[in-house]
Amino acid sequence: MSLLKLKNVVASYGNINALKGISLSVPEGKIVTLIGANGAGKSTTMRIIMGLMKPKKGKFFLRGNRW
Repeated sequence: MSLLKLKNVVASYGNINALKGISLSVPEGKIVTLIGANGAGKSTTMRIIMGLMKPKKGKFFLRGNRW
């Protein structure tokens, strides 16, 4: 079972698209990192995971429950 799963998540700041349909899965009991260049969407992804920002589209699951 995945501890955390994002499916086709889209997020933006006004007219600027920050995430264009990202998907990721974090298996329970694993440690992962999120890396990328400046402006790649790392902070936006973390804001969605922490509940500080709502995605425009896509699905977010925590321990199998949709948020």
